[in-house]
Parts: sequence; structure tokens; C-alpha cells
Amino acid sequence: MPITSCPLTLSTPLQAEPGRERGVYSWWLDTARYPTPEAAGLLQLPDVPRLVHASGRAELLYVGRARRNLHQRIVGQHLRRTRSSALRRTLLAVLLPGGPSWRQGAALDGRGRVVLDEAQEQRLTDWIQEHLLLGWAVCATKDDVDALERRWIAEHRPVLNTDGTDHGAQLTALKETFRAGLPRRS
Repeated sequence: MPITSCPLTLSTPLQAEPGRERGVYSWWLDTARYPTPEAAGLLQLPDVPRLVHASGRAELLYVGRARRNLHQRIVGQHLRRTRSSALRRTLLAVLLPGGPSWRQGAALDGRGRVVLDEAQEQRLTDWIQEHLLLGWAVCATKDDVDALERRWIAEHRPVLNTDGTDHGAQLTALKETFRAGLPRRS
């Protein structure tokens, strides 16, 4: 099912109540509040077309999967921990030019992953809650999850997805720029 043909309801992250089922989720820029990515502080997005939601009030930024539990993936990772969230790490990379202060409190863990101190984790969560909307589709099996995620990424090339997109290398380079020179934290 294409993302444009499923009844994908969008909600703010604070109002979202994803269930404990598996599924595919999507993050959208709230264009009703921030009409352009630049107005939201997203200054280094790859120049690719962005899908507009059927409501006309959002543009697709990212598609991801929860092979076990939508609630745990969205609430437990994307709204809390940069270390385990590709979305959060990519957001840091594209927000950096608008505010070098995003590097404050950032470090690399022992495995080389970006981690933030508690204040910066909360700051990024606050940014997500203010600027983004969330939608999801429930899937019956892990294979269905994988297939739907691949399909949505292939069809819509979300601007913040690195895997499965032509612009992934550009995002990877931005993430490396963000990581460069960060201190190591044990």
C-alpha cells in the first residue's frame, strides 16, 4: 500500500498513542506551523521533492520501522535517545548549520555513536515535539514491516532517510561533519 493511499492520520508526538503492534511509522514536518524546512531550522536538507500529506499540512521527512513494537520504537527511542535513533542523529546533522549549539553536550560513546547529555536530549525532543508530526501503519508480520518500509522509502525518497535513497551519501557526510571533533565519553 502506498503511503498516499492508506488513511494515515497525523498527530503531534505528545498526542500520539502508537500501540504495541509492529509497523511502519513516518515523521512529517508540520507545514501548518513551519511552511518551509528552513523556517523550522532544517538548513541542510538534500534537494529532493518531498511528499505532501493528503491533509496539505505536512511534508514527509522520514520513514522507519518497528519490527516488534511501535510504541517502544517511537516513544522509547525517537523521543528519548539519540544513541539508538537514526532520525535524531540525522536531525542533529541538518540542524547544525542553524545553531552550532546543537554540538554542546554531544560526544561519542565507546562504539563511536553520538550521545547527548540529558539537557541536549531534552532539547532535541522538544524540537521534535514542536516541529514534527507522526503517522504509522500497523503490520501483521516482520516481513510485512520490512516490505512496507522498503516500498515507502523507494516510492517517496524521504529526505532524512539515508538507506535506500539517492541522497543517503549526502546525509551520511553531514552526519560525519557533525561527529568530527566530538569528545569521547565512556
